[in-house]
Parts: sequence; C-alpha cells; structure tokens
Amino acid sequence: MKRIFCFSLFVLPLLLSAQEKVFYNTRAFTANQQLPFAEAVAIKGNLIIAVGNYADVKKRVSSTAEWIDLKGGFLMPGFVDSHNHAISGGRGLTKANTSDKLMSIDELVAYAKEELQRKDGMTGDVLVIYGLNISTWSYLDDLIRIFNKDEFATQPLVLRGSDGHTAWCNKIMMKRTGISKNFILSLAAEEKLYYGTAKDGEPNGFVSENGCRKITAALIEDVDFHKAAEKAMEYNNRYGITAWLDPSAGNTGYTASDYLEAYSYLIESGKLTAHIVATIVADADGDPQKQIDAVKAMQKKYNGKDLSIIGFKIYADGVIEHPTHTAALSLPYTGTSSKGVLMFDPKKFASFAIAADKQNMLVHVHAIGDRAVTETLNGFEAVRKTNGNRRLPHTITHLQIVLPSDFERFNKLNVLASYQLLWAFGDVTTVDIVKPYIDPSLYQWQYPARSLLQAGATICGASDWPVSSANPFEAIYNAETRKGPLGVLDSTQCMPRMAMLYAYTCEAAKALMQEKNIGSLQAGKSADMIFLDRDVLTVNTEAMKDTRVLWTLFEGRKVYEAAGQKK
Repeated sequence: MKRIFCFSLFVLPLLLSAQEKVFYNTRAFTANQQLPFAEAVAIKGNLIIAVGNYADVKKRVSSTAEWIDLKGGFLMPGFVDSHNHAISGGRGLTKANTSDKLMSIDELVAYAKEELQRKDGMTGDVLVIYGLNISTWSYLDDLIRIFNKDEFATQPLVLRGSDGHTAWCNKIMMKRTGISKNFILSLAAEEKLYYGTAKDGEPNGFVSENGCRKITAALIEDVDFHKAAEKAMEYNNRYGITAWLDPSAGNTGYTASDYLEAYSYLIESGKLTAHIVATIVADADGDPQKQIDAVKAMQKKYNGKDLSIIGFKIYADGVIEHPTHTAALSLPYTGTSSKGVLMFDPKKFASFAIAADKQNMLVHVHAIGDRAVTETLNGFEAVRKTNGNRRLPHTITHLQIVLPSDFERFNKLNVLASYQLLWAFGDVTTVDIVKPYIDPSLYQWQYPARSLLQAGATICGASDWPVSSANPFEAIYNAETRKGPLGVLDSTQCMPRMAMLYAYTCEAAKALMQEKNIGSLQAGKSADMIFLDRDVLTVNTEAMKDTRVLWTLFEGRKVYEAAGQKK
C-alpha cells in the first residue's frame, strides 16, 4: 500500500501537468491487430493518449501539444522479450565473455591468454570465460590438450557454454572441485550423464546441468550486481527492448535473490528502463504449497509498478546437442539406449501446475526435446481439466523438437510458445551436433514454428539472452529465412515477417500477462516506442536484418539514442 500511495501522491500530479507530445509524419506499426498502422501517435507523461491518422490525433490533444515531425520514419512499439536472463546477461558483460561468437581453437586460446594477462574478468584466481558457442564442445580433445599445459597447467580455467547448461574445466580446476573418476563412480546413473569421461572412466572436464553447479560451487563469486543491472538496461534498450520476462530471477529454495535485489536497486535509483516480469525457479517434484508460499513472500517484498513476479519456472529437460544429450526425447539418441533426462515426474508436475494455477501463478517451462514438450502439455491439460479455466497463459519455452501430434494442443490448452527463433537456421548447432545424434523422425520437426502458428498457437518472441544475442531483428531474419552457413533449416517452417513483429510485441506481452498495458500502440497503454532507421515491413530480408534502433522511449522518456541523432 505504501508504494501505491507514493505513486498516487507524486506521479499522478505530474501526469496531469505533463506535456503532450505528438509524433507525426510517420509510418507507424501499432501491433494493434484491429488498427495495425497509423500516421500519428500522441503521448502524455508515461501513457499513449491517441493513435490514428493526423486529423484524428490532432482533435485529441490540446493546442499546447509539442509536435515532433518524424519525416516519414518508421515507428513501432517497444519490443517485448518473453525469455531474457537480463541480470545474468549484464553480469556476463562485466566478465570475460565471447558472446556466443564462433571461434576457432586458436582464436579461443589467444583470447584466453589475453584475458589472463588483463586479469579484469577473473573470478577470484580462476579464469572463467563465459558465452562459449556450444559448437566448441566438438573440439574437446583440443581443449584437453591445450588448456592443461604451459601457463594453464597451474591456472584454473572454466569455459562456460552460452547455453547456460554446459561447461568445461581443466585438470587443476577439476582437482579443486573434486571431480574425479571415483566421484563419478559414486553417482547415481542419471547423475553420471552430467559428466564427460574418457574410455578409461577418467573425467575429461566436460560437464552439464548439475555438473555445472558443482563447478560454480567452487568459485568465489565477486559480482557487482548494480553494475550488471545497469548494463542489462543499456544492452536491451539499445535493441529497442522495453519489457521482458526474466525466467530465473530467483529460486524457491532460497529466501534471497541477487537478481530481484538488482531490479529493486534500479527502481530505487530511477534507473529502471523496462517493464520487468519474473518467474522463480522451482522443483516440480517438491512440495507445491511450500514453494507457492515462498513465491508469495517474494511477491509481497518485490512486486510494484514495473516489477512483478508472476509464478514459476520449471525445467522439463536439458539440451539436445552433442555431447550433452540431456534433452528428453521419445526415441534414444543414436547408438545409445539413452532418451535424455526428463527432469520431473509427470504426475508430480501435473500436481504442481494444478496447485500453482489455482493460486493464480503462471508456470513457465523449459522444454527442448519432444518428450519434454509432450509431458509438459499433459500436465497443462490436467490443469485445464481440474481447474476448469483457460485464464492463465502458461508457457513453454525453447521447443526445439515438437511432434505434429502436439501442434494443436497449444491453442486448445491456451499454452503459449516462447520461441528463440534466432536458433532456427542451418548451422553447426542445428546440423553437425544434432542431426547425426537423433532419429530422423525427430530431426525433421526441429523448431516447427510455422506449423505451430498454422495450428493456432500463440508465438511469442524470445531471445534467452545471454545464451545468444537479444537483437530481435536478427531473430526475425532467421525465423523468416531459416538460412545459415550450412543452408536452410526446413523452408516449410519459415515465419511471415508480420507474424514475427506481432510475436515480439503484442503476443509476447501475453506471456508477461501485461497485454493490457504494453505490447502495442494504443490509447491508455504505456508510451514505449522505438524509432527505426528503415521501414521493416517493406525492405528485403537482408536489409531488415541490419535494422538499427535510432531511439527508444520507455514510459514516454528517451532511454536510448543512437550516436549522431539530433537531440
């Protein structure tokens, strides 16, 4: 109540006296499907007050309004990202980070030596390099040979995969963390999958999932979360992103959250320049009510005008690429008996989701393999049958392999598809380290976005930054063309550009449960707008990919402006 009172006392008078501004002579894409285009947009304070043609907007503002001529330029709503680990990404920007760049082994070695000399990105005495493109794991033999000799024979080193699920460490770091042959032998069969080994059973340094957490536990973290949060705002605003869902902002197993505290710092210091919606990582096999109570306590502490916790994040599985193979599939990985790892008990997940839904909490699920997708949908089907409503838009993210039998279930169950379609193109990560290792009947349904769209699913734009770039224009390009260095990844799944623009605006707003406030240029909604250097509806695909944001408005104030723009 205190926060609401303060808002009423200080902000409402400002709105009443705020200067009206009219952006005119523009080609505006509104993302309002009833009125998708406009000539002018008027704002007052932090809200849009009129959208339409020049004459209609002029009637709705006072004679004292400021008129801003956009000279025929392209205006649209701020982008909404339905899966963005912003504080984690900002933290990575303060450390040694290759930002998912494809690098040769020689380039990686040179980069590591340079960072070792600079010392700036060190984590204690350990050199941790973030953002490794996951194709790097195809060269494990080279990593083992190079990073266990010379200066690295005594220098602990950790390479973190950009996917957030994989890592590699050298021998001296393995010794520090306690990763040994005997340790791996002591693990349960499913846990052993998280540690790479040589033929003699000795660990090779590669880890995934719980193996990553074992390495992290041995690191002495020294993170300036305030700086990380500020960098996250700058990075996302530069790409025109003014709202996102941070899927892992906390954990039900802990009462404190560095990420939520970082967002609170931004609010208190007046530096928050995006609408933040968060979910909290939970254990679907754990006690639902205990975890619901934990999230309610977080909501009471943190929820406010531009920061809201709306529910849970659940992991259904891991990742599909070789050599990890922890995504849950319906058929075994080639040459093995393993179908990956389903990270919850299906019956317990259904019970968890039913309990969360009953108490108005959304469930956002990481699912990559087809079995993970199917079991998640089964759980949501149980929710709909038990609770008798379709109100909460529960969400599945990533969706790398989805079988046709599940396409129509998304619309039927009101389950949204939070899609990182930047990944849906022909390159090493979708061909070389996937195709040889899974059954062809599964491979043919890799990122089937167009099929889901045609089946009535709601496609929501998402980046998974810092796993990969948050740039929506690059993601839209890949979704539209599916074209990469290794060719086109199934042209039948190419997405229409207009559908992708909706995906990154009004549709993604649904995943944040904020569609009444953001996601389109409509009277009464937040004045979040971006001005582009080209008309993204008419330029060809190659030109669209290189689109630049000239300025970004968040709640009516300019929070980013490209160099060289007039003030």
